[in-house]
Amino acid sequence: MKVIERLTRQCYGEPVDYVPVSQLCYALILKSFAQCSELEFYLNPRLQIDAKVAFQKRFPEIYNEQMGTFPEIGEFAGLIATAFGGDMAWMPDAPPWVRVYPIKTVEDIDRLVANGVPDVKKVGLGADYLKLIKYFWDWFPRDIREEYEYIDRNVYCGLLVEGAMLSMGYDKFFVWMYSYPKELHKWLDLATRYFIEYCEAIEEILGDAKYIFIPDHSPAFVNESQFEEFILPYLNRAFDKYQKCVKAGGWRFWHNEGSVKHIYKAVDKINAEIWQVGAFDDMGDVKKFTHFCARGNLHPPGILQRGKPEEVAEATRQIIFKAGEGGKLWLGGGGGIAPWTPLENLEAMLIAAKKYGRYPLDKSLLDIPVITKKEWLMGETSQFGVM
Repeated sequence: MKVIERLTRQCYGEPVDYVPVSQLCYALILKSFAQCSELEFYLNPRLQIDAKVAFQKRFPEIYNEQMGTFPEIGEFAGLIATAFGGDMAWMPDAPPWVRVYPIKTVEDIDRLVANGVPDVKKVGLGADYLKLIKYFWDWFPRDIREEYEYIDRNVYCGLLVEGAMLSMGYDKFFVWMYSYPKELHKWLDLATRYFIEYCEAIEEILGDAKYIFIPDHSPAFVNESQFEEFILPYLNRAFDKYQKCVKAGGWRFWHNEGSVKHIYKAVDKINAEIWQVGAFDDMGDVKKFTHFCARGNLHPPGILQRGKPEEVAEATRQIIFKAGEGGKLWLGGGGGIAPWTPLENLEAMLIAAKKYGRYPLDKSLLDIPVITKKEWLMGETSQFGVM
């Protein structure tokens, strides 16, 4: 069974051989594959492709999500901010950040609304990003694209509601939910129209979307009523437009590692098939209280980065037996892979998926010891198809 087939079938609760592993491995760790600084990585698309291909060849049974297989231009935090006149601060070996907000006063919103949606192909980081997408279209190896369905018919363009927040500062956004709610809705509407037009510009290059990946951590910052008023309508405008992904046999992916256990009932209304769950939400509860295929949720700078392989395997086993029944589970980190994560720990997750995650799940394996250090060193785990 191909990796992409296993993922898709598991996404919809259809039979698979074992629980798939999907990671988000991007610049923070891929720069080590390219042996360069983070800024150098962003500035050189050829290095990016080489590093992404190297990671895939190193882990052929792991799916690397869109942020890890698309071109990168920072943490994608500045797409909306720079389109409307903001500016970024670039760091030598760390992610950039928005240093100049396009919205400083309420009057700025009226001015931006009066000017309308900027040309997505001419302004801000987005214009540069579209050129990088075309470069990937021309140069990313065709065999890998076809095997994993990367690049072609994929849409990824960064933060939506959170991108609007980063255009004014989180603090101002939260205060204005109370002080200037009407004006805030005007801004969110404008930012969403820009975001959707940008998605359409990507489709012009890569084809009609089959997969869309939208990261947005904003639900973790608010209560239920605030989420339903200021966040849900705008996220769903984008996700609803891409219902065609489901019809094409693909999916809609919501990335958010922020904890939302306080509003499960509300986030269940997000019209996406997959949710990348953070390390501080319970995978069993996610399966119980929401409709999503749950993707996660080992803590990236915690056990995945600092744990021993056998500890990673045990944590993976716990997730499988907590949330694997009935399918709709992808294993992976509860967020992007952290810098300096040992590659053996990614292998351990895959080994555990094959040892404990075979369907139908065998509950008797709960009594079998986890992968031991001796097994690991002797390579006895090769019976599970890895090593």
